[in-house]
Amino acid sequence: MLQGLDLAAQQSLIAEIARRDPEMAIKLKQSLITFDDLKYLTVSMMKRLLQDIQLDDLGLALRVANNEVTDHLLDMFSSGMKRDIDDILKGRPRPLTDVLEAQKKIMQVVLKLHEKGEIVLSKDKSEKLV
Repeated sequence: MLQGLDLAAQQSLIAEIARRDPEMAIKLKQSLITFDDLKYLTVSMMKRLLQDIQLDDLGLALRVANNEVTDHLLDMFSSGMKRDIDDILKGRPRPLTDVLEAQKKIMQVVLKLHEKGEIVLSKDKSEKLV
């Protein structure tokens, strides 16, 4: 249920839970899949994701992503695709609501693919993907 809420609502609810049960809040945070978790995508998983998202949405969504995520994702692309994404990333200013909507669209696809087992976002570095 938490996954379906926007980021502000998720954070607010988790903060409220943390006041009552700090351990539960930590477990909930760890189980959530966020935009930052895209740093765990492999090249093949990114190729799969690109089948269902728009490059414009990705470029726009990266405007508020942390550098680790942005660098990881951009490193997966050819120089031509990097240039296209960079043009969107550094393009004309857009409202924050547009950027967050682009992230939401991407995360809906990520969650769908994750549920189907088509992508795996392993936060546990000790876990080996085979």
